[in-house]
Amino acid sequence: MYASVAGAHITAPALLWYQAGVNLDTLRPEPSVEGYSTPGGYSWKAVKPIALAKCTSIAKLIARDYAGQGKSLSGIGGVETGGDAAEFILLGSDTVQVCTGVMIHGYPVVKNLCGGLQKFMAKHNFKSIAEFKGKSLPYVTVHSELVKRQRDAISAKKARQGLANDAEWSGEDFVKNADSMAVNR
Repeated sequence: MYASVAGAHITAPALLWYQAGVNLDTLRPEPSVEGYSTPGGYSWKAVKPIALAKCTSIAKLIARDYAGQGKSLSGIGGVETGGDAAEFILLGSDTVQVCTGVMIHGYPVVKNLCGGLQKFMAKHNFKSIAEFKGKSLPYVTVHSELVKRQRDAISAKKARQGLANDAEWSGEDFVKNADSMAVNR
């Protein structure tokens, strides 16, 4: 992931050298170019969760400290589908980049990525990328806020159901009630 902030160039996450694996049919290491490989920067699907977190942090920094200054963010790390691209854009990326996905699947991955992104946009009635860029950022918070929100949700649920204490939650109802507060349902 790359960001240009205050004239400085920031690259995140830092590279970790790795070998992705070995194709058990061809017995060649992956990813490969004409059957040959070299250890490279930690990337592709394995780095996506880390890259999304870094994207979120940098996007929030740009919004907070450099609003209106034309700073941009390009997300990279595990992008090979339209859904992957949409996730990076929802977390504040202006653009996305693809490398390992093309190495593994060839250049048709780019056309498929664009088609998948268009389907995502149509599903949500977005006419432009600007309409959903950063749309998920307000929902990323700190752990203490999550604890407070869950505590408030438990209190509200108890008040609605008339539960006096946690001991009244048992069996399947306990699992169902706890699950409804811990996941987006």
